[in-house]
Amino acid sequence: MALYPTTQAVPVEFLAPETEGVVVDLCGEEKNLHRLEELGIRCGCKIRMLCPGETCLLAIEGKKMCLRLGSTAEILVQPLTP
Repeated sequence: MALYPTTQAVPVEFLAPETEGVVVDLCGEEKNLHRLEELGIRCGCKIRMLCPGETCLLAIEGKKMCLRLGSTAEILVQPLTP
């Protein structure tokens, strides 16, 4: 369920390098969404794209992590303007 209006939301993999966004929605199977939440990815958290690609390198709450989402889950973010 979306925490914020998703009118400007884009999939996290569409963020440009060094761009930040706020997670507004998580989509996918419940088990995959639960795993994302265990990693600290939940609605309202801020994500910074470090290196986009099939496997994204993200910074979340000061931690760097690689994610390959594919069709298992989708993270929708509202990009933050610098």
